Formats: sequence, structure tokens, C-alpha cells
Amino acid sequence: MRTPRAPFRRLAALAAAVLAAGTISLATSPPPAAAAATFTTTVVNQASGNCADDPNSSTTAGTQLIQYSCNGGTNQNWTFTPVSGTTATYTVTNGASGLCVDVSGRSTADNAQIIQWSCNGQTNQEFTLQAVGSAFNLVAVHSGKCVVPTGDTTANDTVLVQLPCTTAATRIWTLPGYTGGGGGNTVTVSNPGTQTSTVGTAVSLQIAASDSASGQTLTYTASGLPAGLAISGSGRISGTPTTAGTSNVTVTVKDTTGATGTTSFSWTVNTSGAVYQGIPAVAPNSCGNSSLPNAYGTNFPTPSDPYGQGYSNQTALGWDGNYWPVFQYLSGSFFARGVPTTYNSGGTTLCGAMYSFSIYHTGGNRGAQSVTWTQEAGYLPAMTTSFTSGSVAVSIKEFENKSTVGGNPVGVVYTRVSVTDNGSSAITLDPGGSGPNLVRLTSSSLNTVQPGATSNHDYVVAVDNFGSGAALPTGSTLSANVPDFATADGQMAAYWNGRIGETASFSLPNVSLPNTGGLANPGTAMTNAYKAGTVYSLMMQIGKAQFSAANNYFWELNHDVPGELNARLETGDYHDAQNLLLTARISQAENYDEHGANWYYDGDWKTPSSWAYYLAKTNDTAFVAQYFHDDSGGSSQWGPSLYTIMHGIYQGQLASDGALATSFDNDSSGRWLFDDYSALQGLAAYKYIATRIGNTAEAQYADGAYTKLLNAVNTLLARNESANGFSYLPCELTVPNSSNRCNTYNDANWASPVWVGQNQWSTTLMGGTLSGVAGDPAQSDAMYKWGFARLSANGLPYPTFGAFNGYSTAYNTAYANNGLYGTSYRDLPITSYAWQIATTTGGPNAWWEANGTGPDSGNPWIGNHAGPEFGACPYAWPISAQQEGLLQSIVAEGLTATGSGPYTYTKPLIIGRGVPNAWIANGQTVSVGNLTTSYDVNSGARSTYGVSISTSTSSGTRVITVNLTGTLPGGAVSVQLPVFTSVGVTAVSGGSYNSSTHSVSVNSGTTSVTITLAS
Repeated sequence: MRTPRAPFRRLAALAAAVLAAGTISLATSPPPAAAAATFTTTVVNQASGNCADDPNSSTTAGTQLIQYSCNGGTNQNWTFTPVSGTTATYTVTNGASGLCVDVSGRSTADNAQIIQWSCNGQTNQEFTLQAVGSAFNLVAVHSGKCVVPTGDTTANDTVLVQLPCTTAATRIWTLPGYTGGGGGNTVTVSNPGTQTSTVGTAVSLQIAASDSASGQTLTYTASGLPAGLAISGSGRISGTPTTAGTSNVTVTVKDTTGATGTTSFSWTVNTSGAVYQGIPAVAPNSCGNSSLPNAYGTNFPTPSDPYGQGYSNQTALGWDGNYWPVFQYLSGSFFARGVPTTYNSGGTTLCGAMYSFSIYHTGGNRGAQSVTWTQEAGYLPAMTTSFTSGSVAVSIKEFENKSTVGGNPVGVVYTRVSVTDNGSSAITLDPGGSGPNLVRLTSSSLNTVQPGATSNHDYVVAVDNFGSGAALPTGSTLSANVPDFATADGQMAAYWNGRIGETASFSLPNVSLPNTGGLANPGTAMTNAYKAGTVYSLMMQIGKAQFSAANNYFWELNHDVPGELNARLETGDYHDAQNLLLTARISQAENYDEHGANWYYDGDWKTPSSWAYYLAKTNDTAFVAQYFHDDSGGSSQWGPSLYTIMHGIYQGQLASDGALATSFDNDSSGRWLFDDYSALQGLAAYKYIATRIGNTAEAQYADGAYTKLLNAVNTLLARNESANGFSYLPCELTVPNSSNRCNTYNDANWASPVWVGQNQWSTTLMGGTLSGVAGDPAQSDAMYKWGFARLSANGLPYPTFGAFNGYSTAYNTAYANNGLYGTSYRDLPITSYAWQIATTTGGPNAWWEANGTGPDSGNPWIGNHAGPEFGACPYAWPISAQQEGLLQSIVAEGLTATGSGPYTYTKPLIIGRGVPNAWIANGQTVSVGNLTTSYDVNSGARSTYGVSISTSTSSGTRVITVNLTGTLPGGAVSVQLPVFTSVGVTAVSGGSYNSSTHSVSVNSGTTSVTITLAS
């Protein structure tokens, strides 16, 4: 229990070394603070009075540390050595072993072991003393979590772990030998600019700050806030303004040494009456020049990487609410559409500016599989390109940060080109930065690099005015009013980590999974991709509208937006939710201009689901009721209401046989089954919404319409299958797949009936009861089997679904979602997600919509990366499907209705339905935390819950423990692991097992269930 496996430790250290080598960066340090002193002390837990202890004076690396009765032994003496450049951060070595205190495996998870390990300078061996009165939290630098006796116990001989920091006595330690020290730090607080809000409307604003010394914990206070608002210790101003007027706000930020920084800004609160923004005015381009091509809509002309060598390695930089997210490329070049100038792209003049660094071409074209391209921390939107040319190592790191210049918000792209001379003589090499108004922040004298040294060359350029209309700042106006590279990098990371931190958090095993392209450390990879997806999706929020992409699909698309919003709401992001729901509704008008793309009826049918997710979590019946039928007296500026969609538009699309008529909803004409599933889910959501706002008549209408549609679909499907001799879900209601585009083996539309948000599984989660052919899980399993067999016979690997037509698609995990409904493909969403990460990325954690061919080994970008057939990269809609698939595979929250009107709803919780069998292994834990139970739109307060699934062995038999924490949704809880279908369950504590459904029903009020498998 106390000794982790050495191979894991070595792999973790190797991974850290590789990452460090891939990003060569030598920051210019600020003037050092007064040095902290080395000291030796015991470390005494404030709750128990026990001392931190190396058990039995062990000298073995990997021994888990404990708390033990204080006895004066050298194994209870700890030497704190300051980390260079910090004033309150230390490495801690034991007096008996000489080994360093270490968080095992550099884990950031709760309950990770605190061990001793050979000192290696990694951040999981660095701990910050965070004062709590006269005692301290011991905060691990890499995770931000504290050293704690497991279970917060005061018992003697208890192992130490890391858990979130609090002021609980069990999480605080006294250091008798510490006399204090340090000082002289500089705290810089970013000014957020003038703020405007409305009485009665909740606000949330994160203040960003940085410290000249690393490892500092910052505490925020504020004066002059409008009535109803407060600031948290971590710098988030939230609440609901109660009084109109203008206030002068001052925010003060203090570090653990007492150093402070301040910023001041004005905040105007307008009278009540919410004011929402429409779809932003981005036409035709930031140049305002209609003679140039559009820079918005779908399939508008876009440039390619000037050093791309024919490959389309591309991603995006940006900020939520921006107007012009940036295209960023493998070479470190980037194209900024928000800069009002022109660029010649292969003979076509575009509005925008291209920025490049010719150093990428040093020595000529980059060779096959020679360039790394990564994100900061594996998921943050700071992209680093790294390569070597002879004895020279080069890295190009870029990110966007939001600043305020002249009172206006500005998106600023930062670039750092790092050059390391690994040779024996000096070199002179210019980064070769080019592009309009690109400001070089560092001296050209750094072009000469001595052997063994590194030069960092920093650049900035303003790229986005967030729709303010203000001219972009340039030259010294820009450089003098924005933070330096390191400070901006910290602000960027803090902002995005704050946004990610509001959503569900995953801790997944790094046990390899079959059929995933050999993806290493799949748990970490999928967690990082999930986080990156959250950021990418927020970058695609333009103003207060959810666009689909930065490039090519830069518009609000009615087909896409319900799924994009569903993922945001399911994972816990409610920023701008009301406005986003309204702007999304605009796109559901039948005459809506998609600016190049087709318009699709299924977008209408899926729209109620987004409103239902919002209502289920916020209980905001007032807002939903206000807009439920706001076009009753005439058209609404927000497009068709839910009432109009599910009455006039829906009834108008029904055929005489009771099912939906022909549409063009998969870019060809047909009576597509996914349309009917979309409508079934939409009617189920509409029934829930009507019930919640007290409109029983409309709930009963939806219930009746649902039953009629389901009966019609079942009749037509049964007739189709009987007449044509098959027994799986077909693409169309009335004809076999041989009669439409699904006859082509690598046209992924063969799986269109199982797409997330318009399939059996999604309909059931929304409270719809399915029966007949349409509700038979065997029909879905048989469809998967039929389609995968055709692909395999033609040489394409499982689990690709093909493309349009081709190798694969970003939608792969969207098609995989209904595996959760059946039996044979339950782990398909997770398997597909992992396979996509390993095989088909077009940018870091980003995918092109369609890949005509598979990975090209000639690509300079190291790894397996499939080029585009068409589409956008990154693309928010398939990202949303990946996030939903991952979450629902582990924890799926649904709705269940009883009664005949008014209906009574509960929220059943389904745990583990898609967890791969390979993860049900001794010592492995699958967990999701920070799941939102409820969110108060007025105060921003939320209640949350968490689920963990842990496996151990006893006498060769696997024992699964499911723990539930926090405030649960309140419905029935069941555990439905796929392993139950292949391995018998012999005992259950805390629930009961049903062998026919292969599920464990958790006893009401039980928060821990133990399940013993037969093997």
C-alpha cells in the first residue's frame, strides 16, 4: 500500500524529461526577492499532534510517509531548502533517508500518495508554505493540493496523501523550527477594464494577477464593489447587483509574504431588465471591405501555413467572447483576421495579417516526423513548436491573452522563440519574425547564442478588439500597456484553468485500451483533450453566440449549436447561458441564412434539449417561461420559440403516415431515421420543460405527439426490415441502406441513426420511453456490427466509421455514443475518443471534420495525424460529442416521468455504463468530480457531486467500490458496468444485483457500494 510501483515512477519521470526537452525556454528572471533560509524542523499536524514520519527510518524510494507520535527521531526531522527564485517554496528532505518528499507519479488527483523519492527538482517535490494563522498548509506546487493524513484522520500511523487545501485542522501543520523569511515580491494585478452589468442579472468576473516569485498563493480582496457583489479569495467577483449606479472598485492582491498589488476600475450597474446581445456583426470582414472575400460564414477562403510543406496542421488561438479567433499553424505562423489589413494568399487577397518566423525554415524544409507540437500542460491554448537543426534547438511558443489598452479590450498574441546552442561554438540566428505591427520586445543582440546557452526572443501583436470598434494598439502603445511574456502566460493559464475548473473533472486510469491505436496513458490523454475541448469551444463563442469554428465554419450553425450548448451545460458551464440559448434560437428559423452551409430541420428538433439541460440544472423557470412562447403575438428577434418549433414547424414536417417527411438533413434527400430520434428527444424535452413551468396542457400535448411519432416510426421500421430482409437500424425509415448514400461502406452516414443527441440513448436520458424496433438495443448493436464489418473488409481499422467518403471523421465519437444503449459496444465512446487522439488529430487535441485518407508518415509533425478532406479544425460540434461521450460513459444523469399530467420528474443516475473492462483492474480508479447538481443564476452558487469507481482484489477476486460524494441529483442510482455482462456478480453491499439487466441498484441514501465479481 505504501510503496508505488517503480516502473510507473520511471515512466512519469521520463515523460517529464521529454516534455521539458520539447519546450526550450529560459525566462528572464525578475529581481530576486530576499532569499528564504534553509531550516530543519519537525512537522506537526495541528489536529492530531502527530509528526510527519518516515516509517521505520526507511531508506527506500517510494515509501509512503505517515503521521506518527512525535518521538524526536531523525526520521521525523525535515530539512526545508528554498527553491531558487521563491520566498515560500521548498524542497523537503528527510533526516534519516535523505530522500525528498514527493507526490507519487506527479499526480494531481485527490488521495495521491505522499512518498519519499530521490530528489530530482520536479515540481511534485516542491511545497509552498501557505500561512494559516501561525501554522501552514503544505501546498504541492504542481497540483495546488495539500499534504493531509488520509481521510483527515487523527489516528496514529496514518499514511499521508494530497487533498484540496482548506483551513481544517487536519490539513494544517506547525513547524517549530521555522522562523520565517523572504520578502520584496512584486504583485501585478491585471485591470479588467470598465464593467457594465444590470440589476438582477448575475455576474462573474475573474481578476487575474501574478507574482514576481514563483510558488506564491495569492489572496484577493476588493473595496467599492456594487451592492450584491463579492470577491472570493481566489479573485472571482460574483453575485447579482441590486442597485443601479457607478462604483469605483479597487482590488488588492496579497501573497504569502505580505507583498500586495492593486488595480482600480469603474463598474456601472444599469436598471433591471436584461439586455441580451444578438449574433455579432462580423460581416463582411474586419476590414469592413465588401470587395474583399468574406471572413465569416462557411467555406470562406482561408490561407494555409506559409511553411506548411503541403500539410494542413492547424489549430486556433483566442479568448471567449472574441470576434476573430486566430488560425495557428505547426510552423508557428498564425493568421489574424481581426487585423484590418490585407494578405495575398496564393493570388487571393484576404482581409487579415499573416505572422511568420523564418527560423522554422532554418536548414530548409523540416523532415518527416521531426517536429513536436504541444499544448502547455497538455491542454492550455499555448502552442509550442519544437525542432532541431544540427546543433541548434528551436521552440516557438504562442498564445493569446486578453488585455485592456486605453480602456478597450484587446486580444494580444504573444510569441517566444527560444534558441539553444548545443554546439561548441557561438551561433548567430535571427528568429525572422514578420507581419504587420509585430512588436519585438527583446533585443536583437540575443541573436548571438553562446554554446550551452539559450536566447528567448519575445514578440507581441494586437489581433482582436472584441467588437469594440477601437483601433488595435501598435508599437509602444501596445508594448507599454500589456504584461510581459511570462506574466501574460500566467494570466492566460489562470483564466483558462478557472473556466475549466468550473466544469466536471476527470481522473482516469493510464491503463492501455485495445483498439485505440496504441495510445499511451489514455486516461491523461483523454482528460487533457476534454479540457482542451472546453477551451476551444469557448474560443468559438463569438460575442454571446456559439459559433462552430474559427476557420471555415465561422458562424452559428443550426445543425451544430444544440449539441455544442448541451456539452457546455452538461459539464457545468453556465456563463452567458441565457444569451447563448437565445442566439442559438435565431438559427432555427426556417429562412435562416447559414452563409454557405445547408440549413437542417434536425436543429429545430434538438433545440428543446438545450433548454431542458439549462432548466434541469438552474431551476430558472422564470427565464424559460418568458421565452417559451414569446412569439405568440408576432415574430421574435430570437427566432422561433419552443412552442412554435414543436407545434407549427414540427407538425408541418409530418408525413401522412405519422413520421417525419423527407428532409435534406444529411446533405441528401431522404426520410432519415435520425430526424425522428431528434424529434422524439425534442418532444421528451418539451414535455419536461412544459411540466416545470406549470403548463400541463403543453406537457400532455408533447406526450401524445411523442407516442404517435414512436408508433409511426416502429410501424415503418418493421415494415422496411421485413420487406428487405435485415434487422438493424437503417439510415432511412422506408428503404434499405442499399437505396441511399449509406450503401457506400466508408460513408459514415451509415451510422447516422446513432448520433449523440438524436439516438436511442439520448432520447432515454431525456425521459423518453422507447419500445418496438426503435427502442430495441439489439438493433443498434446489429447496426454497429454490420457497418464495422464492411469497413474491416475494405481495410479500414476499428473503430473508424469512415468519412464522406474516406478514412475517418471528427464525428467518430458522436457516432459511437449509442453504444451506451446496447450491450456489445458499451465502451465504444471511450474507445473511439482514445483512437481519435492517437490517430487523426489535425492540431493539438483538435480534428478536421473529415479525413479522406489516414495518417501520413511524411508529415513533419511527429505522430499520427490525418489531413483534411474538408471542414474546420478545431470544430466545436464534434468536440462537444467527445465530451458528452466521455462523461456519459462514466456518469449519465437522466430524467424519468411518472403520472398522466401533471407529471412528476426524478433524475436517475447511471454509473459506469461505458467504462472499459481494461480499467476494472486491481488498483485502478475511474472518477468524475465537480458535477453540477444545481446552479443559481442569480448568485453563481452551485451544488456538486462526485462519483468514483475503484477496483481492488481479494483472494484473486476483483472487488469494485463505488463511492458517491456531495449533493446527488435525487433519483434512483444504478451501477451498470459492462464487465457485469461477461463476469458474474457474487455479492453486493449497499445495493442489489439484477442478473437479467446486469445492473446494481444502489440502496436509497447509500453513498458507498461494494460489488464482488466472480473473477
